[in-house]
This record gives sequence, C-alpha cells and structure tokens, in this order.
Amino acid sequence: MRSGGAKGTVLVPKGTYMVDTTSKARLKLRDDMTLKLADGATLKAIPNDSKKYAVLTIFGVANVWVIGGTLEGERDQHKGKSGQWGFGIRIGKGAKHITIGGVTSKKMWGDGFYVQGAEDVRFCGVTADANRRQGLSVIQVDGLLVLNSVFKNTHGTRPSAGIDFEPDDASQQITNVRIVNSKFLDNAGAGILVAGKKARVTKIEMTRNVFRNNPVVVEYSPSIAAAICGNRQISTQTESAGGFNAYAEPIEVVALQNDCGGGGFVVDRQKKRKTPLND
Repeated sequence: MRSGGAKGTVLVPKGTYMVDTTSKARLKLRDDMTLKLADGATLKAIPNDSKKYAVLTIFGVANVWVIGGTLEGERDQHKGKSGQWGFGIRIGKGAKHITIGGVTSKKMWGDGFYVQGAEDVRFCGVTADANRRQGLSVIQVDGLLVLNSVFKNTHGTRPSAGIDFEPDDASQQITNVRIVNSKFLDNAGAGILVAGKKARVTKIEMTRNVFRNNPVVVEYSPSIAAAICGNRQISTQTESAGGFNAYAEPIEVVALQNDCGGGGFVVDRQKKRKTPLND
C-alpha cells in the first residue's frame, strides 16, 4: 500500500494490512491529503529488527488529516533488542497544519505518536495504548493541541510517560501547547513529563485532564506550572480490614486540583544546569 503520490482522500476499508515500516517505500503522506481508515481498519507493522521505524510518516507537508482506524506496532514480535524509536505516526521537520483524529496507536516498539520540527499539530480523540517508550513524544513544535484523547498503559523502557515534552538540543523549542479534557491512565512513568534541561519549554496549558497513578512531572521549566489548572487525579484506597470492612473492595478516590500548579498534581524537579536557559 502506498500513499506517496496521492492527494485528496484515500480510504482504507475494514481489514488488517501488513506494512513494511523500514523500507524507502514506507507510507508517506503528501500535501492536502486525508487518509481515512474505516472502523475495523488496522495498519500493522511487519515484525523487524530495526532500531527505528514509522507506520506513517508526515514530513515537509501541509494540510494533512489522518482519521480513524488503528495503527499496531510489533513490540511483542520485535526481532531486535536495541533502539526505542518505533513509531505509529512520525510528524517531522516542515510539517504544518496536521490533524490526527480518532486514531488508536498501540504496541509500538517506541512511541504511539512522535512530533519534531512541526507547526500547528492537533491530536483530537486519539488513543495511545501499551506503547513501549511513550504515548506521545514532543521534541520540537510551535502550536500543539491535544483534545479529548487517552494515553494509557505505557511501559517497557524509560521514561514510559503518557506524553513527554523533551527537546534534544538547544536549537529546539516547544511552545504554544494546550492539553485539554484528556486522560492519562496507568502509565509506568509520569502522566505528562516536561523535561526542559536541554532547551526551552514554554507556554504549555494543561486543563481539565484526568490522571490515574502518576501526576505531571516538570523538570527545568518552572514557568509552566501556573498554567496547569483544574485537573483531576484518581487514586485507589482500601479500607482497613475488620468489622464490616472485612471484605471491602478497593475504591477509587478522585481529587480535584483547586490551585493551579499545586494540590499534588505537579512534581517540580529542579536541578542546576551547566548552561542556564531562560524559561
């Protein structure tokens, strides 16, 4: 299956389609293109030993939509042991006005979704489930919206976050980000990790989201805490045994964030940088 020369709308009907994710002929989307996967349509990565791959690649193009369906990785059948960069969708340098809607990306060797060097990217109603490294990695972006989405069960190799905002070097910046009405459930690492050690991470708003098990962790980017507001955190409690509680089941307790940046929702880890950055 190729989409390299297509514009307009490409429809993928119900079924499972095995995708070579490592060859030069891998799936790349073009300008002004919509890739629409029907309910029950799955693009599944062929097991490989590559350190990095992508089921779908979006580079240097504008006005692209990917709608519906499932992207499935091969983490359980991966033939190698090294690397951590197998992605469901990789959005790269020069990509602008990109919308990913209603897509599930699961079981990737690395991340469900990956963004580096893009502008105006929107994730609406997506699900990242059981990916090995991150649900979503953001390395460099100007303008990102995450809305009504779910990032869960990330585990396998660190950081294992639902979303990780982490530039690789000082030339990369992350700015103008909104995360709204989304869920971060049972990730081995932070629900959201903001790691600004190597470059500036600014203007991130997180509002009306739900976290279960792990909160927001902020490293080297204290200025963003003021825009983390109105979130909820779910924890599990069990009544002590004895009396009428001898057979009590664990219950979930929901705490509402009353103060922006506070209430136990944000773990602020500040360490001394060798080269200071302006937040």
